[in-house]
Amino acid sequence: MISSAVCYYTAFSGLLLTEKIKALNVKPYGVISRAFWVLGAVLNSVVIINNYLVNGYVPFVSMFQVLTFLSFCFGIIYLYFRYICRCRGFGLYFALASAVVMTGPCFMDINSVWSFPPALQSAWFVPHILMYMISYSLGTVAFIMTVVSFFSKGKEIDRAIYCCSRTLFPFMTCGMFLGAVWADQVWGDFWSWDIKECWSLITWLIFMLSLHCFRSTSLKKYSKPLIILGFIGIVITFFFVNKFSGASVHSYS
Repeated sequence: MISSAVCYYTAFSGLLLTEKIKALNVKPYGVISRAFWVLGAVLNSVVIINNYLVNGYVPFVSMFQVLTFLSFCFGIIYLYFRYICRCRGFGLYFALASAVVMTGPCFMDINSVWSFPPALQSAWFVPHILMYMISYSLGTVAFIMTVVSFFSKGKEIDRAIYCCSRTLFPFMTCGMFLGAVWADQVWGDFWSWDIKECWSLITWLIFMLSLHCFRSTSLKKYSKPLIILGFIGIVITFFFVNKFSGASVHSYS
């Protein structure tokens, strides 16, 4: 894990350096940085596989498991972002996100075995979590780029932020829908106003508003502040609710 995090940080540093000296056309830095990124992803995948082998189920249950998989997601999503959305030159933000997320598991026990609660043993478990991890990955990168955009103006970074936002929203919507269907099977109700459900809804509404603002000339100035609020909603939903709300039916680990 530490090796993976170091590789991600090295990749980010190299890509940042490449961006700063782009005028000098120093290509080797970019190639070496991407090599470290790939190495970090390989090491990251080893941790994920180890999680599966040690616990015997898809490693999406504990915070440790989710963070290690979430860190891996950024690299895969970047390929979509680069080749489908045609937004190039933003790899350093995805590498930074991978590095920061992977830092958390470095302070956790890799060999711990977590129980797999009966409520989680459902066909909806993996797709529900996966949809949210993709949307949270994109929301994190959108947040990083939004903060950078306040200091580095340009239409290209604004287009990249919008691309992240419009891509994450259907995944977040799908994650919420799958969660509701799953909840009905487990608890007999689609919606119980649990604290995590409420924060998921708040976060979804914030990103929905940001998309409306992006497409409105008069409201566009509010789109970036809403992206920041949306990311705060992600952090609260993903981390604080799990850690500090024992009353939530979503608190398993």
